[in-house]
Amino acid sequence: MNGVNEIRSTFLDYFKRNSHTIVPSAPLVPRNDPTLMFVNAGMVPFKTVFTGAEKRPYTRAASAQKCVRAGGKHNDLDNVGYTARHNTFFEMLGNFSFGDYFKEEAIKLAWELITKEFKLGKERLLVTVYHTDDEAFELWKKIAGFSDRRIIRIATNDNFWQMGDTGPCGPSSEIF
Repeated sequence: MNGVNEIRSTFLDYFKRNSHTIVPSAPLVPRNDPTLMFVNAGMVPFKTVFTGAEKRPYTRAASAQKCVRAGGKHNDLDNVGYTARHNTFFEMLGNFSFGDYFKEEAIKLAWELITKEFKLGKERLLVTVYHTDDEAFELWKKIAGFSDRRIIRIATNDNFWQMGDTGPCGPSSEIF
């Protein structure tokens, strides 16, 4: 990969080939959402879909969402300048399913993207799962062929996704 533009286009093209609707980045200041000052995650433009308040004409989406984190649950402001990975403004690449697929296909899509599209060697990778998510643990063994030692169980919010104190939430998994 030669840079961020190629990473972005490879990501979006891959998910488009896998039946996802490509949704343009929403504005940084959310429309009709008094709960946020800025869009702070890629899923924000889909909050109403996740809560069931809105139905869209597609069940799969992918986006390159511009985000600002300067407060709230994901407040990176205190870490800006102290680490190379904490920023206030960034672009979050995301793929989303609205009742169309769940863990197995999400893991297959992620694994293929990382190993075939981005050509990262399996031997360089490991994954994390939420500590009680035995289903994801077994799926990573099946799909990626990982041994138990290449799958790390994490018992903190680092591997648990949620929109807020109430609402849609659940265990997540990450590839490193």
